[in-house]
Amino acid sequence: MQTSGFEEEKSTYRSEDHQGLIGQFRNLGSSGPAYEIMGFEADGRVIIEVVYSGERVVEALEDVLGDPTAETIP
Repeated sequence: MQTSGFEEEKSTYRSEDHQGLIGQFRNLGSSGPAYEIMGFEADGRVIIEVVYSGERVVEALEDVLGDPTAETIP
């Protein structure tokens, strides 16, 4: 039996790996508005809600993980 390569191991998204993100507040970039992580799409993208506007947006997981944790929430 051949073991799976790096690409195969990392290509499968498992939402349970990131369930702890739900409910976290982060900022869009270093100085953007605060948002709350609401959940995940089936393909692993993240559903966020911008606190100030209430707008819901879908972002790439990598982008969300790169955003800083919000220190204050308006």
